[in-house]
Amino acid sequence: MSREAHVSIKAPLKKVIRAMREVALTLATYRRGMTTTVNGVTMRIDARTRFSFSPVYDPGMTHLLSAEVGSGDECWNVGANVGVHVLQLAALVGPTGRVVAFEPNPEAASLLRRNIALNGFADRVDIVRAAVGQRPGITDFFFAGADPMGRPDKPNPLLSRTRRIRVPVTTLDELVGQRSAAPKCIVIDIEGWEVGALLGAESVLQLQPLPLLVFELHPDAWSWSGHSREQLEALIQKHRLQLVPTNRRPARSPLCSMTAGRWRRVEPASGAGRTRAIAVGEGAMAASLRALVRVR
Repeated sequence: MSREAHVSIKAPLKKVIRAMREVALTLATYRRGMTTTVNGVTMRIDARTRFSFSPVYDPGMTHLLSAEVGSGDECWNVGANVGVHVLQLAALVGPTGRVVAFEPNPEAASLLRRNIALNGFADRVDIVRAAVGQRPGITDFFFAGADPMGRPDKPNPLLSRTRRIRVPVTTLDELVGQRSAAPKCIVIDIEGWEVGALLGAESVLQLQPLPLLVFELHPDAWSWSGHSREQLEALIQKHRLQLVPTNRRPARSPLCSMTAGRWRRVEPASGAGRTRAIAVGEGAMAASLRALVRVR
C-alpha cells in the first residue's frame, strides 16, 4: 500500500474512532453528567457540552456578577447557548432567585435544559425559545449544531455549514412588562444583534436602579444586522450613560478587538438616585467610547 493510500485511510479511521469515543463518553455519563469547574464553581454538565466549560471563563465578567448578584435576584441571559453563564447565575441567585435564559437555537436549548436539570436548577431557570431584538416578530435563524456563533437573518461566515429555521423575536422591554420583578443583571452575547437588543430596551434603560448589563459587542457583524456605532452612541447620549473600561487598559484601535468595560448612568449633580453599572464585554470599542458622554 502506498503512503498516500495509507494516509487517506488513516484520516477517516481516526474520525470514526473519535466519534465512537464521544458516543461512549456520552452514554457512560448520561445519567448524572460529568463534573467540571468553571471560575471556581463546580457543576455537572452533559459531556457533549464540555468544551464550552473552560476552567477560567470570562473572569472579569464573573467578578462583576459575583459582586452584584445575590440570593433572590432575577437575572437574564440573552444568548444562553448551553448554559456557561446560566449555571453560574443560577448558583448566585439561589433557590429563591430566578434566571431567564433566551436561546433560539433548538439544539443548544436542548443541551441547556439538560445542564440545568443535571444541577437541580429547573425550579429557578426559565428557558425562552426566542431571539431578542429591536422589535417583536419572526426571523430566520442560522445555526450549526449547538455552536454559539449561530445568527439571526444571515449565516455567520465563520460557520462552514448552517441550517435555517424560523424563530420568534422578542424584546427586553416586552419581557420586563411580563415579569413581576425587574432584573438585577442582563448578560447578552448574540453575535451582532446586541445593538438591536438595546434599542428594544428603552424601558429597561429607564429602570431605577439600572440593572447591570453585560454585553459582548460584535461591530464586524453590524453591517448585516442593520445596526451601527452611531445608533449605539445615540443610545448612550439619550440615557446619559458613561462608559468606563473595567480592565483599565487603553484601547489600541477603535472597533477592533474589544475590551471589557462598563457603562453607568450619569446622575444629576445632586446625586439623587442609585448609580448602577453596565459592563461591555471584549473590545477596544469600550475604551474608545469612554469620552462620548460627559458628566454635566
